[in-house]
Amino acid sequence: MSAAAAFHRGRGIDLVAPNSETAVAEALTASGLACDPSDVAWVDGPRGLRGAVDASGLAVARAHAAGEPADLYLVEARLSPEGVVLGLGDTYDLTDTSGVDESRPLVRGHVVAYATSADGLFTGVHVVDLDGRSPDAYADFTRTQRTQLALTNLQQTGRSRGVVHDTYALDPVARAVAIAWRADGTLDVLADGHAIVVVPREVRVAEGSDRVRIVPDERARPGNLVTWAVDRVRAMPWFGDERMQWVKAIAFTALDAYNAHFARAMTAKDLQDELGLQAATAGPVTFTDPEVGWPPPPMTVPVSPALPGEGQWIPLDNDRFITPTAAGTPPAFVTSFVRPDVHRQDVRVYVTLWDPRQIALHMEAGTVEPIAADGEHGPGLIPRAPEVMKHVVAAFNGGFQAEHGEYGMEANGIEYLPPKPYAATVVELRDGSNGFGAWPDSATVPPDVTAYRQNLTAIVENDQFNPWHRNWWGGTPPGWPDQIHSARSAICLTKDGFVGYFYSQSIAADDLAAGMLDARCAFGIHLDMNPGHAGFEFYDVAQEGQLAPLGRPMQPDWEAEGKVSGMPGWVFRSRRMIRAMGHMLFPRYIQREARDFFYLTARSLLPGAPLPGTDADEGKWRTKGLPQHGFPYALATTWVHAPARAGLKLRVVRADPRTMKPSAGTADADPTVLELDGPTHGDLSLWWSGSVFSVAPSPPAKDAARLVSGYPATAAPAATARAALGVQDEDGMLVWVELPESERADATTAAAMDTLLQSLGCTQRMSLPGDSRALPGGSLDAAGDPLRTAPSPSVAHPSGAEGDRVIHLVRAHAPDAHPVFESTPIVPVSTWQPLQAKRIRYFYKPPPAASSATAVQSPR
Repeated sequence: MSAAAAFHRGRGIDLVAPNSETAVAEALTASGLACDPSDVAWVDGPRGLRGAVDASGLAVARAHAAGEPADLYLVEARLSPEGVVLGLGDTYDLTDTSGVDESRPLVRGHVVAYATSADGLFTGVHVVDLDGRSPDAYADFTRTQRTQLALTNLQQTGRSRGVVHDTYALDPVARAVAIAWRADGTLDVLADGHAIVVVPREVRVAEGSDRVRIVPDERARPGNLVTWAVDRVRAMPWFGDERMQWVKAIAFTALDAYNAHFARAMTAKDLQDELGLQAATAGPVTFTDPEVGWPPPPMTVPVSPALPGEGQWIPLDNDRFITPTAAGTPPAFVTSFVRPDVHRQDVRVYVTLWDPRQIALHMEAGTVEPIAADGEHGPGLIPRAPEVMKHVVAAFNGGFQAEHGEYGMEANGIEYLPPKPYAATVVELRDGSNGFGAWPDSATVPPDVTAYRQNLTAIVENDQFNPWHRNWWGGTPPGWPDQIHSARSAICLTKDGFVGYFYSQSIAADDLAAGMLDARCAFGIHLDMNPGHAGFEFYDVAQEGQLAPLGRPMQPDWEAEGKVSGMPGWVFRSRRMIRAMGHMLFPRYIQREARDFFYLTARSLLPGAPLPGTDADEGKWRTKGLPQHGFPYALATTWVHAPARAGLKLRVVRADPRTMKPSAGTADADPTVLELDGPTHGDLSLWWSGSVFSVAPSPPAKDAARLVSGYPATAAPAATARAALGVQDEDGMLVWVELPESERADATTAAAMDTLLQSLGCTQRMSLPGDSRALPGGSLDAAGDPLRTAPSPSVAHPSGAEGDRVIHLVRAHAPDAHPVFESTPIVPVSTWQPLQAKRIRYFYKPPPAASSATAVQSPR
């Protein structure tokens, strides 16, 4: 049997090599992977007779192709009973990183540890368990999904259980790293002299956790059988991506020809069924609030006559599948559809438009796509935190896979793929805004950009389709004569400053762009495509028992309910954007997702829910007639009865710090929204810094501006206070409580105001001695009525402080969506195409000098 095994040894095996490591290194080198014998480590496994018969011996080898960084490879081998390599079986790339070198592997049993480095800097430590996970670990997967996962594992690693690959990213990166196994199975890491102890079995860091970001290996559900099979066939070296593009192009072209020939005219009933909205057949419902300018005018409708509701914006303010947004504000979402091609009236583009002043857009990396240069992947989850989850309203697909262009992505401060010049980009900015534009010819990420996602070049810009003259929009092989009709999606910034998601079940890129131009798109980005991949979902998320009753049975073809994984006690209700949307794994983005995606959250805005009250107008917020000077609202006023003080009415003003800032002086052209007339000295102060209010004895940041000062409600000076203020923990709003002019201040009124602030969720609060006042616009009192007496610039008060002063808060630009990189020129194909075709390279920032006072930064 040994002789037979030797006869069938792999090509390039040296039976008289000095050792088994050299034999493996020589065989890998002969196959095109340069490998040194010292970089080969054997894994404990079957030896003896069994090892000589089958390829049950395993080695981990550090090797690299010509001109490429080193990866770690899992090598199957046949070994003689004496340990001589008789032949090599399959070889699998365990790490497959594009921009970092893997260090020499350290093997302990079936666990491998290594470090990654680039540009002379170490980016992380990785632990790979070759035993993988038991199928029982995927109890929430269906039997089919577990089978898909096992076959994927087999293709990628030769083992049906796959491997478990946990990452311990160094933050900051290090100039020198040493790793070593301990006898107890923990891993010692020394990074620039700092000790780190990793406990792989528990996926935690026992020591030095402040310098490590843990990225556990979690698997998302595989796609449906068709999309999964496409990826598996594409991954076969003999087939590859180009042949798969030919298959898809032929199939989609044939399907579109069938649809074009047999298409029938769409009826109002068809429209109602597809949208799933009764309002779609109720005639025009478009409206525009003149104060907030939302929604925009109706869409242009090229086809005449228009279908019922075509191009008209349908508000979704009462949708039971959308987490309620801020009370007292316009509907945050509207939807519609349009037929962009008069010659193909079966082609429809569906649009969901949102007001970015009310809705924030975020991006998240998947567990598989994209993978960073050092092998780090994303969590594939909307953050499992109550302060995030209770604001989630929707989510939708991201862009192309990394293999189709390596377009840039950063999320949560982690750069997965660096930005490519001239690529169409959506960014998330530090102030919470979103920006749309073509990335400049620079790899530098501006400091105010906290996340970005790129895809192709702009599909819509300067009122035209494809101003960059791109000839490939995905799904077709080189030289294919026609842009195929497939499911496609896109996102755009409109001329009115709104953001929209566009979807069609079967469309070419030019018709998709036409629909976007009909909706007044100013800058559009083509997102993912193909049935199963493109989809948009609405969510209503709440704690158990708090979802509003639906009042009818669920329709499982496009609606769902369930528990939020990883958040006990939280549930969701979800629906597809339209009934006919065919994306897989629904409900998809509320679960763990393999590919990158976008998700939307509702911003905290004024006025908010009414306060409890017994009188008709008590606790009802007023925004009209106040000096808002824009939307979102900067101020809201109301009144309530004081707690535990019969007959006492308190005036209440809420102010949004994101809509205002301290005046820069007399030259400030921004209009005043609020004046605060109050003391300048006290144990506590109200501070404004970076669009945030806070109450503290000292400034929270170097640039913090002191507004007014005061004392705790229990301090003696508080007995003279006619006003008190607090900052709400929930949303950071300033709450100002003030006595009516007819009331006299004493210790009981101070306690009543403090109790009210506490009941409104203000942990930070203080009393303001003397005649302090909040003056909307500088000309109204806290009730929103014209002032009877003007504020005095300096008034002595009983606390002995120097006096009061009037602070002017002027209108600031609140978070929204707007153009970015506006100076980036539209350049010829000969300029942008070679730059985007280049393989990505990563340049990491060096670690800061050793100092306990130095802030650390994530590598780029």
